[in-house]
Order: sequence, then C-alpha cells, then structure tokens
Amino acid sequence: MTRGRMTRIISVLAMTALWYLLSTGDAYAQVPPIPGSLLALILAFLGGGGGAACGVESIGGVLCNTVASTEYVPGLLSGFAYLTGLILGAMAIAKLYEHVQNPMQVSIWESIKRFIAGGAMFALPMVIEVVYNTVAFEIDGADDSSGFNTVGATGFGLDAMVVALMADVWNPMLDVLSAFGYLAGIILVIIGIMRMVKSSQDGPRGPGGFGTIMTFVVAGALFSLNSMMGAWQGSMFLTDQLSTFGVLQFTTGMDPIEIGHVESVIAGVLAFMMILGWISFIRGWFILRDVAEGDQQASLMAGITHLFGGALCVNLGAVINAVQNTLGLQDYGIMFS
Repeated sequence: MTRGRMTRIISVLAMTALWYLLSTGDAYAQVPPIPGSLLALILAFLGGGGGAACGVESIGGVLCNTVASTEYVPGLLSGFAYLTGLILGAMAIAKLYEHVQNPMQVSIWESIKRFIAGGAMFALPMVIEVVYNTVAFEIDGADDSSGFNTVGATGFGLDAMVVALMADVWNPMLDVLSAFGYLAGIILVIIGIMRMVKSSQDGPRGPGGFGTIMTFVVAGALFSLNSMMGAWQGSMFLTDQLSTFGVLQFTTGMDPIEIGHVESVIAGVLAFMMILGWISFIRGWFILRDVAEGDQQASLMAGITHLFGGALCVNLGAVINAVQNTLGLQDYGIMFS
C-alpha cells in the first residue's frame, strides 16, 4: 500500500469520526463545561453579594438582572469553541493529506498547528483555568470588608439620597464589571487560540507574536480582576485591605447629626470614585493589549496611567490618608480605616 493511499484511508476514517461526533453530539458530553455559574464566579472573584436583589425595580435591580441573564453565555462560548475545534480538526486532516500529496508546497506545520488549535478549543475550560492560574495563582484579592461609614444618613435629605443610590448600585455594579471581565477574558482566550493557525508574517498577531502573548496575559488579568487589584494595592500600600470607613477628625462646633451627614456624603462620593477606579483599571489592561498589538493610537503611558489611576481611585481612602499624613493634617481632616 502506497503512502498516499494510506493517508487517504486515514483521512476518510478521521473525517467519518468527526462527522459522527458532530451529528450525534456524544462527544460534547465529554467536554467539561466551564465550572460554576457566572453569577457564582463573579461573586467569588469580587467578594460581591448583597446590594439590590434581582427583580427589584431599581437601578441596582436592573444591573443584577443583567448579570443573571448572562449566566449561560460562557456555555454558549464553550459550545462555539467546540464546533470551531471540529472544523479545525477537519482542516488539519485535509492539510495533512495535502502535505502527503505535495510536501514541497504544503508544510507539515500547516496540519500540526490546526490540530493543536483544535485540541485547545476542545479543552477551552482547561485552557481558561491554566490562563487564570498563570496570572493569579494564590494572589489575595482586594479586601473591602471595612465597609462605609453611612450610619448618619437619616431622613430625606440629599445625603440620604446619595447613600441610598450607592447602596443600591454598589455590589451590582461590581458584579457587572466582573461579569464583563470574565466574558471578555473567554473571548480573548478564543482569539489567542485561533491565532495559532496564523503565520509568523502576521507580526505581533502571529502565533508567537507579542500581541498574542499579551492576549492571554490580559485574559488572565480579566479573569482575576480582584486578585490583580489586590496585587497592585499590596505593591503601593503593602496591604490588600481597602480603606473605606471614613471618620472626621476635627468636629468642634458640630453636633453628632451634622457629623453623620457629612461622613455619609463622603462615603457616597468615595464609593462612586471606587467604581470609576474599577472601570479605569479594566480599561488599562485593554490599552496594554492594544499596545502589544501594534495599535498606533494606543500608548504604553496611557495604559500604565489607567492602571495606576484606577488602583488609586479604588483605594482613595488610603491615598487621602497618605496626603494628610504628609502635610500633617491627620488631626484635622478625615481618616479612613
């Protein structure tokens, strides 16, 4: 039996097996789904929970409903990756046949890299776990357990309205940002795998290009947003504890009710700035990836600025403490713990 005839027989058998798997769907049951629901994952990543309940007619309730409605999107992406893996497998077999027929025109690597990419697509949940552990293995997340000083927000004044708004949207907004990061991370992993079938002539977007490497790195960072924030906080403040509970230090001439109102407004403003900080932090990772991709409109300085600025906004209380201690105003301003 000649080499070409043997290759044709193997190709036909492999294509038949792929068609059987695609038509029966039996193999899909063997592909492990992405573990856990999306809602459970984001609560674990960001330590969320609480806030507005899903179904409540409020802004926080709408945000909660939005997150809950995306629970099955990771499974949809996993199914898309599985079907893409089948297509890549078929293409790999075809390339292998072409290589045997005309080895001078078709390299064996055209088949091998499609087999590798197809296998990675079949094992997408495992690849996601590898990417996550590579970036954030055993890194503690930012801890916001100190809470906010809102005990003085009573009545129907503007301060009470500000506190009510932030109490309603605080945890749901964090869940939305974490859900976005998680879904974006899955999509980036799929993009990175698909780039394995490209050639080195694609530059940064080739299989071994810096853009492809940063695609996986940024995906890992998006999977572990809270761990990344904890790492940045530990680098700047030597602790992953966020300083969010503010207390006025100079209260001469103010009664307890007035003090409570002021501290509550400060807490609401602080929570708003922390949400902006999270958005800026996420944006910074995307800018770094654009720089690695060779995007002329993105700059490394902009990406680093977003990361540092976002991390500082998330722990704005610690920044205010540092400024007051530097200027000797710790006995007159507001200190956060």
